[in-house]
Amino acid sequence: MLPFLTFASGIIAGIVGVKLLKNVKATQSLGSIGDKARGGLDKAQAGLRDVTVSGLSAIEKSSASLRTKLTPEEPAAPEPAAVPVAKATPRRKVAAKKKAAAATAPVDAKPESDS
Repeated sequence: MLPFLTFASGIIAGIVGVKLLKNVKATQSLGSIGDKARGGLDKAQAGLRDVTVSGLSAIEKSSASLRTKLTPEEPAAPEPAAVPVAKATPRRKVAAKKKAAAATAPVDAKPESDS
């Protein structure tokens, strides 16, 4: 019976404590917590923006230096002269040959026999 009384008194004390905390700090704490959260988020956003900008500028500088290292420093090569393009020769007319072949009568390979 003793453990049950301890358990019940703990539950009652917890309920009373929660109700007191809700009544006393409910109005004050919600407003201040919201303001603190907004302020923290604004600071985090500004810090993230600064870090992103500095990271991107570092990448830009390193890529520019690598580009100058990798690009060979040769004198500009003269551009090749324009090569004239030869015109393609027209194709032979095949249509005339097809018409001539169609005009001739086809020959039967099997002659008909009289029965």
